[in-house]
Amino acid sequence: MEYWDVSVNTGMDVINCTIEPAVPPTSPDVQPTATTPPSMEDQTAPVVPAMIPQTLHIIPQFDIRQILTGSTEGKLILGSLDEDVIIPSQRKCLVRILVSHLMEKFGESPTSETKKALAAALIHGFPSLKDESDSSSGFGYWFTPGRNRRPATGFLEERLRNVRKRMRKPARSQSTQQTPPQSSEASTRRTFIPECTISEERAIQCKEWLKHNSQPLNQVEQYMQDTAVYRAKSLRENGWDIQGIRQEFPHLFTPGMIAQDFQILHGEAAPKLFETWLPLFKDKILHLARREGKLISSLDGLTPDCLGELALSQLPTLLPPTVYRVGRKVFRYTIEESKLAFIDHKPVGTNLVEYLHEAKVSRPYPYVLSLGNDIWHTSQAFVILDGEALEQNTLLQAVDVCFKVFYIFDIDYTKQCEAVWKFLQNAVYEIKGGEESKPATSLRAAILACK
Repeated sequence: MEYWDVSVNTGMDVINCTIEPAVPPTSPDVQPTATTPPSMEDQTAPVVPAMIPQTLHIIPQFDIRQILTGSTEGKLILGSLDEDVIIPSQRKCLVRILVSHLMEKFGESPTSETKKALAAALIHGFPSLKDESDSSSGFGYWFTPGRNRRPATGFLEERLRNVRKRMRKPARSQSTQQTPPQSSEASTRRTFIPECTISEERAIQCKEWLKHNSQPLNQVEQYMQDTAVYRAKSLRENGWDIQGIRQEFPHLFTPGMIAQDFQILHGEAAPKLFETWLPLFKDKILHLARREGKLISSLDGLTPDCLGELALSQLPTLLPPTVYRVGRKVFRYTIEESKLAFIDHKPVGTNLVEYLHEAKVSRPYPYVLSLGNDIWHTSQAFVILDGEALEQNTLLQAVDVCFKVFYIFDIDYTKQCEAVWKFLQNAVYEIKGGEESKPATSLRAAILACK
């Protein structure tokens, strides 16, 4: 039996094919039969050989270097690979680029042989990426075919699986005619992101510099300002959690940087809380809280700043948590849980090390920590973010920065005090988007009615 090796140029990738002649079927049950001798005319006719079907085994070849040079981020990754150094965030980006190319050329369900060919080309071109624990192929943690009823695994396979889920979820919802797909709360209040003032390539260079440098401070501030729009688009597209954001943009946790990004993206709304809370909202909030029996203590002798802090602490009592569903289950948090998720007040002398250790485990959302001997006077104020305390000058500033975290990090409001944040968004910062709760709408109307 003969085999032939053929190269097929598809215009995209060179494909190696092995052509295997089909074997005519044989069977012991087939018996020779008598036939009539051919006529003289048939004997003189030219003999045409029978067409034998061929089987093509197609194994594509990938030029990893060429794939990476097709994007700015890919070029940066290529530089790191040439130096045999690649950090986790670059590895994730590498997988995204390769899977995007794979799906573009071979659809959302490429064959196992195709995925093996991509993984093999990757470690062949860049030996530093080889899986040393895989003695057979060397690309085990990039792609391992499924066998013995076990699914395929590896970075490439996991990315493919996740992309397919996102692609198919809306289709399933529409085809079954069930309730429409639920958008995240953050997506419903997203605002327009302006055009970046620098090129994407320059933004990525600044981003990489910021990952490894904290001095000089003026350069850090300038680079953070220049990359604010690029950073907003990256956070919206990738959907990182807070730990992922810290890894990609560590200087966002530097004092002043969250406020700076918000100023660039939402300039008119940025100063609203400072401009309006004390002169326009403070007295009306306290009046309504006292009228509804939520505030019974005397306010005599308190400074305007203390009254402003007290008014902030009253918001969860005036805006009780609303009922929401997760599947068939119905949830409703208590007002006390809403207070703790908005501003957690602790006495002076609280052990912050122990507090933050517990907060990192039990509170994955942004909130404000106030240290003081009473609720209307704050000695220290912090924004608690992923178990880290970002100190602010005043409680008002802490609430302001905490609100801006939800926008800059592109994350949902905390369910326990969602009504409070939505009230601040619509009534104070005057940012449109998202559905306001009925208690928030009622409170706004009551504030307008106050003289």
